[in-house]
Amino acid sequence: MPGYKTHLVGGLAVYGVTLYLLRSYCGSALVAAEWLLFCLAGSLFPDVDTKSKGRTFFYHILLGILIVFAVQRKFLAMGAVAIFALVPLITRHRGLFHQIWFVIGLPVIVAFIIGFYATGHTRIIMFNTLFFIVGAISHLFLDFGIIRSFKFRR
Repeated sequence: MPGYKTHLVGGLAVYGVTLYLLRSYCGSALVAAEWLLFCLAGSLFPDVDTKSKGRTFFYHILLGILIVFAVQRKFLAMGAVAIFALVPLITRHRGLFHQIWFVIGLPVIVAFIIGFYATGHTRIIMFNTLFFIVGAISHLFLDFGIIRSFKFRR
């Protein structure tokens, strides 16, 4: 079972390959750094269902989102985020968060929701989501291997 440092290195490796393939879409070093952060976050994300660096990072991000929603007085959105924050606490390790369909589907759904409210930023959202998903898939590959990552487990 690889640790968070191995998952970060795996995320960095797939970031490099993905950035190379999409280099014509990368406008600046700032965009490349943004994509790197999303890829590294994705590489830690599947371990939010256990006490880990990924969970710590995840909850720090959610706290920031809750503060923004509180300042904007968006209490319904705060409730939705709070409920979502409980999901990793009630799932077993290497369960839901280690399913290939989940690490692809959840970021895509979140991207559609964000894109609905930030219509002028569709391209940014799309690329950030792609890099997050690539990072998350690298995590699954390191945990299970390539073949087992694409099998549907119960």
